[in-house]
Amino acid sequence: MFAWVNERTDARLGFAAKSLPLIPMFIPSIAAAVGWVFLASSNAGLLNVLIRDALGLVGVDMTEGPLNIHSWPGLIFAYFLFLTPYAYLTISSGLQSLDPALEEASRSSGAGAFTTFRRVTLPSLRPSLGASVLLIATMGFALFSIPLVIGTPAGIDVLPVEIVHMVAQEYPSNKAGALGLSLVIVAVVSLCWLLQRRLVRSGNYATISGRGARSAALQLGRWRLPVRIAMLGFMALTAVLPLAGLVAVSLQRYWTADFSFADLTLANYQSLFENTLVWGGLKNSVLLALAGATVAIVAGALITMAVESRRSKLTQVLDGVVKIPATLTHIILAVAFVVAFAGAPFYLIGTYAILLLAYIVLYIPQAAFYSSAAYHQVGRQLAEASATSGAAGGTTFRRVLLPLMAPSLIAGWSLLFVLITGDITASSMLAGTHTPVVGFVILDLWTSGTYPRLAALGVLMTVVASSVVLAVMWMRDRIRLVK
Repeated sequence: MFAWVNERTDARLGFAAKSLPLIPMFIPSIAAAVGWVFLASSNAGLLNVLIRDALGLVGVDMTEGPLNIHSWPGLIFAYFLFLTPYAYLTISSGLQSLDPALEEASRSSGAGAFTTFRRVTLPSLRPSLGASVLLIATMGFALFSIPLVIGTPAGIDVLPVEIVHMVAQEYPSNKAGALGLSLVIVAVVSLCWLLQRRLVRSGNYATISGRGARSAALQLGRWRLPVRIAMLGFMALTAVLPLAGLVAVSLQRYWTADFSFADLTLANYQSLFENTLVWGGLKNSVLLALAGATVAIVAGALITMAVESRRSKLTQVLDGVVKIPATLTHIILAVAFVVAFAGAPFYLIGTYAILLLAYIVLYIPQAAFYSSAAYHQVGRQLAEASATSGAAGGTTFRRVLLPLMAPSLIAGWSLLFVLITGDITASSMLAGTHTPVVGFVILDLWTSGTYPRLAALGVLMTVVASSVVLAVMWMRDRIRLVK
């Protein structure tokens, strides 16, 4: 609904509304989880302190709560906030590729806004909806940092945390048990993958047709203000509050519920720049993310082209093999990389090469999901028309499909960049003190309990990732306008 409001109605808030919902993606997941712990911890949470002070003015005295992030509702709330922007990004790109003339024709025929949304827009967005469902399912089942920070103190066990515990903390490591639990994730994600393929191959959705001028925004009338308020409230929950929690704690010498402006300090940020491990990790993560995201999205687009243009058992096997890493937790794949490349003849352990290779393998499924959704949104008809005109497969891909797929591919690239820079699980296994990355450093700060410095690093990563991704998204919009 958020994507539809921003792309199709007069309630959209412009570039700010398109960028703010993506800010949770820019914060490393463990830093975002810690940010909400800073806000909603039962005892020292900053929001709880404000609420208790307000209730005390009317005679209600409380020593803890009323919010408790370390609970089932708190964990589900954190999952919801973390995963929603990924669905928004996928569906927003699909709406940008969808010809708005289809919806205008529906409204001109007498259909209302809701009927048009239900009978025209949603069926037309099946590829993007299918891709977002599969992406969220795979990310949700493999998510490690949020349940570690929020669920573990509440006694809530989830599969990824159990698998990591079996491999990295038990002695001797219980690899058989970890692989057994991984099969459960494989089964669930495989089911989602089959449902997505059935959804996008049903063919009952519209594709890109003529590329005319942007349609007039749908007038919401008296609903315009409530919709804008709802969007602003959602953005406050997903972006403003957790980032504010990180900033507040990053300016304290110690995390305390007694927040005082007189005691604020920039010492935590200064220590980050003076720490060669932290500064090196930040630079390494950005460079590896730039290279890894580019290689993965190009490979995903080429694989999608091969699979869709040549329907055979070989290409179907290729499609399935590419998506296998999405069904496995990062810790299992990291162990596999250690076993395969640590010794002779490669000796790659603790090198940038193994990190880059691991990132490409880990995140190429997401690249393939985005490429597949972009291809189906464009439609097979244009590729068939180009082939009928005598163009070779490479020419069709370069001059017809790639320009039309560009908005979705650029959005996918930004997603991969954020995921690689904020990777925690694989980085903790494959990086080292000589090849640090942000995930390795963040986990080290979390383990040592240096929360203010961890908050400062989370804020710094948010600034860096936001600058890169917003620049890329601006370029995506420019490409769309040129077309």
